[in-house]
Amino acid sequence: MNAKDPSKLTSVDEHGDRLRIIPAEVRGFFRRQRTWTQLILLVIFLILPWTTINGRQTILLNVPDREFALFGAFFKAYDVPLLFFILGILTLGLAFVTSIWGRVWCGWACPQTVFIDTVFRRIEQWTEGNYIQRRRLRDSSFSLEKFRKSGAKWFLFILFSSLFAHSFMAYFIGAKELITMMQNPPDNNLTYFILVVIFTAVVLFDFAIFREQFCVIMCPYGRIQSLLFDQKTLAVMYDNKRGEPRRGVLTPELSPEIPATQKQGDCVSCNRCVQVCPTGIDIRNGLQMECIACTACIDACDEIMEKVKKPKGLIRYGTLDGSKISLLRPRSLLYLLLILLLVSGLTFTLATREPIHIAVLRGMGLPYSYVKDPTGQELIQNQFRLHIHNQSSALGRFKISLPAEFLDQGMELIAGENPLTLPSDKDHEWYFFIRIKPELFKNKSGAIKSKIYVEDTLSGTQFKTERELYLLGPKSE
Repeated sequence: MNAKDPSKLTSVDEHGDRLRIIPAEVRGFFRRQRTWTQLILLVIFLILPWTTINGRQTILLNVPDREFALFGAFFKAYDVPLLFFILGILTLGLAFVTSIWGRVWCGWACPQTVFIDTVFRRIEQWTEGNYIQRRRLRDSSFSLEKFRKSGAKWFLFILFSSLFAHSFMAYFIGAKELITMMQNPPDNNLTYFILVVIFTAVVLFDFAIFREQFCVIMCPYGRIQSLLFDQKTLAVMYDNKRGEPRRGVLTPELSPEIPATQKQGDCVSCNRCVQVCPTGIDIRNGLQMECIACTACIDACDEIMEKVKKPKGLIRYGTLDGSKISLLRPRSLLYLLLILLLVSGLTFTLATREPIHIAVLRGMGLPYSYVKDPTGQELIQNQFRLHIHNQSSALGRFKISLPAEFLDQGMELIAGENPLTLPSDKDHEWYFFIRIKPELFKNKSGAIKSKIYVEDTLSGTQFKTERELYLLGPKSE
């Protein structure tokens, strides 16, 4: 909110036009901790696609091929229900963290904050100088120096936006595949080339231009924080009792309602806390939706307090009721309980998941056809395809067969390769046929319920399962 009028946004003028915020640089304890935290997160983001676990990319979200790898676990499209557990854990985890530590995600780990603070604002400092020089350059008329500095800045902006866009795409198409695509002309992979260009433009617009407007206007997290906060949630707060009345703002001469004997507050009205705020709010107006808890105002105020020989902590982390944070609260315990239930559900599902996934589908074309055996006898043939995925960590040799009672009725299973050898984490589509004597369909409605066995014939695996089949043929009159 605006320092002078709390009902108005600092980032817009009286006409509603945007005022570009160039926050002042700040030094201090929290700034150092945030710098190291954000550098580590940035390095993890850039390096993670190039790491592997169990021979697969650590995180791979291959949507076109419907293959997903997550820290050693491999999933296919049929494992999508597991996303319920993963998304639930992430959502409730954020709610739990917010209920205890407030918007620590926004100020310390959100990609919007990490990329802007760690990369884009530092590029501005390298090319255009400190915040005072950048503000002067922004307000100055066109000149060769302004063109040179702005050109260098935007060149680096585009370069790093492209780097981040490519790194992001590596999570979806694979790092090795991405390098192969980059070594070939764009025409060879035009769709992915267009996607990278679009994402580069989005990153450039968001981190270089839109910036704090995303947090203030678009991000839904700031608007639901009131549902997650309570009186014991940690937040960046201004000590109103200690700071008021501010020096030069509220004095007994100007405010008769304040007793002349009242001690003046520690706030010296330097507005340093407003100058360093990336969203342009005045923390002295209280907890606000736009505050991302970046702690810049804490470091800035502590620096001023040192200079005026006052105790630090006029702006500090605190709770609305002044108590210490605690996990033993109904809201937090409920979030924690739900998280534990989802983690248990995910663990149980993964532990009991069959090592082999099998799906049987009817073949394309006619529902059945007529063929003749070597003796010239006419038979009815049904075509099927079996998709099998070896999710175990061992080599498998899989055999399909009919139960003895169906073989005794004269049914015959024909497959091009039986048994089939399949390495770990590989899948294969297997075609097979079942031939039936026409007389078996007498007194039937044109369908016979049958089943097949699929088993791993390698010793030690002990995997065997069955799948139902419906064999189609002519209806009896």
